Amino acid sequence: MISALRKLTSIRLPFWVMFMNTFSMAVGFYMMIPLLASYLLNDILLTVTMVGIISAIRSFSQQGLSVLCGTLADKLGYKRTILIGLLIRTFGFGMFGFVDSIPGFIIACFFSGLGGSLFNPASYAYYAALSTSSNRITIYAIREMLSNMGFVVGPVLGALLMGFHFKYVSLAATLIFAFSFFFSLFFLPAIQSEQSRKAYTGIWSQMQTVWSNRPFRRFMLFTMISWSLVTQLYIAVPFRVHQLASDANIGLIYSSGAIVMVLLQVPLSKLGNRKLQPFGVMSLGTLLLAGGLFTMGMMGSMWGIYAGVIAFMIGQVFLQPMMNTMVSDYAGDEQIASYFGFNSFALSIGAIIGNVGGGYLYDLGNVLGWQGLPWVCFLVFGLMNIRFMLKEQRTTSSGSSLRSAV
Repeated sequence: MISALRKLTSIRLPFWVMFMNTFSMAVGFYMMIPLLASYLLNDILLTVTMVGIISAIRSFSQQGLSVLCGTLADKLGYKRTILIGLLIRTFGFGMFGFVDSIPGFIIACFFSGLGGSLFNPASYAYYAALSTSSNRITIYAIREMLSNMGFVVGPVLGALLMGFHFKYVSLAATLIFAFSFFFSLFFLPAIQSEQSRKAYTGIWSQMQTVWSNRPFRRFMLFTMISWSLVTQLYIAVPFRVHQLASDANIGLIYSSGAIVMVLLQVPLSKLGNRKLQPFGVMSLGTLLLAGGLFTMGMMGSMWGIYAGVIAFMIGQVFLQPMMNTMVSDYAGDEQIASYFGFNSFALSIGAIIGNVGGGYLYDLGNVLGWQGLPWVCFLVFGLMNIRFMLKEQRTTSSGSSLRSAV
């Protein structure tokens, strides 16, 4: 007990502020965004197509602009960029509760996404600048654990407020991001690595520098493919539940997986980092993602869905902290936010591939009368990516770090 307290008191103030920010912003985000589509469909009575367009605008403004915004963070400084992003998202989330027209929702989605595109790469870079190579994987694991806790808490609070009106959901989420803004303004120290500031040569020049890093380009391809599997979760579970037991509680399935992630995030991340090389950890995570999807699809029972979701979530436990750690390693002490911005853009492409390609495979399986088609494809897709990641690991293992391969 005393040892645990000493570890807690040894954590510096900036980490505590960032941890609080991560949790509170996750609560605010998951409180509203999962309910937004339902509100637009059932209360505003928009078509499914229009809801998809509005959601796509938010996704594009958040991830599509991350390359530019990440590079900008290396120029402005991480704290300043985080504050600007939080202020913009606060405005965007606040708009949702007071507009009732399509142009209004489009504007709200754009500003909500733009805020995320600013503070996400900057916050990851802030974590990287504070941490060291020895504790970085643990720091990112704690960050993911707090985000998953927000994923558990946020929808519950949102559902309670939704019982009154969506406006209260919007107001609560807005207040949470406003709190994060003022909390960061007063307690988050301004920090930016000196190397990052000296290395900054302008937005377009910096983007070209990051893009010219060939090992990092290959890494982004690997993360893009793995992320296309991650995005299947929110399609695969409803799809299989509809086939097996349409009255089952989908929220309970997601919550069970999220609880597993919260409990196992830090210990399994540390174990993987201690026992395996970086691409080995990502390969294990990808194997669990693909295997979890295969289990969901090929086992004809609800127990199969639960088992698949838990395996899938454990895959994310291994994949995400290591992915963020490796981005930091590729960046070194220079252009950290720019690297995170580029990787976020790669993940957005993976999400598009996963959503469009996954949907096509489900429909194709129905047309061909082979229900196992998408699940076999996901497994094969994951195994192919694992093969290339392990090959990449062999080419970099002779160096002392990922950075040496650049």
